[in-house]
Amino acid sequence: MGHFVITFRIKSDDDYNKRYASFTERVSKIASRKWEETSSFYAIEATGTAASICTDLYVSSDFNANKDLMVVIDLDRKEKAVKGTPEYPHTLEACLGF
Repeated sequence: MGHFVITFRIKSDDDYNKRYASFTERVSKIASRKWEETSSFYAIEATGTAASICTDLYVSSDFNANKDLMVVIDLDRKEKAVKGTPEYPHTLEACLGF
């Protein structure tokens, strides 16, 4: 099992609720344990890599990379995976250190 942080933004539009519910349901299915006390953030324990979890959430939910943004951070391996388009990707990389 690995330790991951998932932070995300679902764009507020007509199908926001559907995409949000689908995304959060999928996180619940892949996590063996999760912490979700703050909004748009999960700390989870799961199998896989940042890339495989990011892909799973993208493919198996209604997440829309043209509208939404997700960053999955593998705390053990110090790796990240991104779906969507961050406005400041270099700042994200600089602040994470990888």
